[in-house]
Amino acid sequence: MNNEIDEKKNIVLVFLTGFIRLRGVVNWSAISFVGFILGMYSLDLSSYLIPFLIFLVSTFFIMSFTFAMNNYYDADSDRENPRRMHINAIASGRISKQTGIFLILIFVFISLFVSILFKFEVFLFCVFLLFLGYAYSAPPLRTKNRPILDIIWHFLGFFSYVIWGSLIAGSVGIINWLFAISLGVFSCIDQVDNHIKDYSFDKNTGTTTYAVWAGLDIAKTTLKMIIILHTIFLIPLILLYSLSSLSTILIISGGAILGTIKAKSKKDSSVPSLYYFSAVFGVAVYLSCIVYHINILLGEQALWLLT
Repeated sequence: MNNEIDEKKNIVLVFLTGFIRLRGVVNWSAISFVGFILGMYSLDLSSYLIPFLIFLVSTFFIMSFTFAMNNYYDADSDRENPRRMHINAIASGRISKQTGIFLILIFVFISLFVSILFKFEVFLFCVFLLFLGYAYSAPPLRTKNRPILDIIWHFLGFFSYVIWGSLIAGSVGIINWLFAISLGVFSCIDQVDNHIKDYSFDKNTGTTTYAVWAGLDIAKTTLKMIIILHTIFLIPLILLYSLSSLSTILIISGGAILGTIKAKSKKDSSVPSLYYFSAVFGVAVYLSCIVYHINILLGEQALWLLT
């Protein structure tokens, strides 16, 4: 009996960690949940019960589809890489390719079924997100192995997942668009930085990333340009939302101080110090936008109670 229970636990663990990569699913879902919060137009939580359930279920299976597709199409290469094999259940043989494709189809069905029950425009956006997940890993598109397209995909991914959450919550305004664009650019910084850090390994193994394709010097220049671009896209968020109250001003001030300390403490010459400042300060600006939006909702609720 105990052996059967342990075996079932192992199967569940393999599914969560080696097939859908639960940590990645949760992290990307959290990004989309920020969009959901920014899309809320009231704090009447009872009215958001159904939208939140729709968001929770559909987002989980969209993200699961995306990570499962990546495992499915990377299985052969991951099988040859000891560093990757243990985190890919198909590569390690714990889940067969037939079972993998069956589960992937279930993810697609549940995502589409749940979204079409809610709103047709949500269903169409769900189709688009599934296409993004497919295009990232599956040939002939396989954008993850196409220099420049890989970076563009990350921008589209982060941008789209923020808008996705906002769309389900019911409101997509200026703050949502500006936030999504800025966060999308922010994701490109991390992507190019990873390419630079993995340059030697990728070049030796024949992996064509942007850094390998363009060269290390050009990749570093690109990183600096994207960091500057990200800073530019933070400006409207700061002017419109981060300076709206004492609490938001304190948040971005703290972010500026911590970002400066972080930048000065890093001695890695391969990464510009502005990278660390931009990362910490950018997170502070995003947090201030969330606080701004919640403050607006609290103010509207108080006004409604008074009337």
